[in-house]
Amino acid sequence: MKITTFLKCAFLAATLLWATAFQASAQAPAGGGGAGGRGNFGVLTQEQRTKMREAIQAELTPLIQQLTAAEKDLVKAGLQADISEADFRAKVAAVQKVEADIMVLRLKGVKAIASTLTPEQKTQLEGTRDGGYGALFSGFGGGMGGAGRAGGARRSAGGNN
Repeated sequence: MKITTFLKCAFLAATLLWATAFQASAQAPAGGGGAGGRGNFGVLTQEQRTKMREAIQAELTPLIQQLTAAEKDLVKAGLQADISEADFRAKVAAVQKVEADIMVLRLKGVKAIASTLTPEQKTQLEGTRDGGYGALFSGFGGGMGGAGRAGGARRSAGGNN
């Protein structure tokens, strides 16, 4: 088997697995589970989550739509028998660029609440394996209200507000 064929098949399998995981996370309870239905949000207050959501929601919805389109384009490319590795890498780079834009926007939301975080909240966030990223964003989804990275936001073009 050619290496490019193998890479295409491996990428397609990984993409389908990822999409399945998104689907499962999008069907999670809206409260996020965990103690009191708050999941990882126990670190932030409701007011802080609301302020983060308000700080980025208008810019986030179009980015989620761009990400969805770029991912669909990538999967279509993966199904093509004659796509070159360079073209395939360009499709992957397009997805990664939108994901980076979303991450930067999310961090603008963090900046909007940074001054309201208590020392205890900062300690809790910094004490997590990922430095608090998961605690700040899991369950917020792309729309900061949906479930999963961006799945909830895609279905309603803005999450569960």
